[in-house]
Amino acid sequence: MSDYNNVKLIREIYGATQESVAKIAGVSRSTVSLWENGSTKASNSKREKMSIYFGIGPEFFYDKKLSEEAKQALIDNSKREEEITKASDNKRNKVEEISSMLEAVTFEEARSRFMFSMKMLLATADEGELDDLKTSVFICEKMLRRLKAVVKIREEEESDKKESHEETLFDLLNQ
Repeated sequence: MSDYNNVKLIREIYGATQESVAKIAGVSRSTVSLWENGSTKASNSKREKMSIYFGIGPEFFYDKKLSEEAKQALIDNSKREEEITKASDNKRNKVEEISSMLEAVTFEEARSRFMFSMKMLLATADEGELDDLKTSVFICEKMLRRLKAVVKIREEEESDKKESHEETLFDLLNQ
């Protein structure tokens, strides 16, 4: 693991509040504060949720230095959100939309949609440009690495649970 903690910097560059980040991640504002000051770290799934909102990869929260390209993406995404909100007469609320979407979809539904999307990608692959196909493979490999990391953490917690008879972080979060 690296020594980066870009949670606060990402939030500030984007112009989001701790409350907005908390709503997206499904935690309290004080938990976001703990993430920002380094007392705790967001779980992989919380990082993925924040990644959807900010429009950058979850690796930028703790694992990578925040590059100039990522900073610019944050600025651009924030401006785009502002423009869309203004164009909709301030009726659009990205935080509410994303948090509602995340709350409405179960893991099983997301997995089913993923499988269907992958089958559609494969069914249309003959029509894709070679560079686009290679990019798709790269994306799939990167997503697989992320999923494997989540599985590894859960396996370690389950092993610790059996040895110490204590609840896992997953158990505690889902009470």
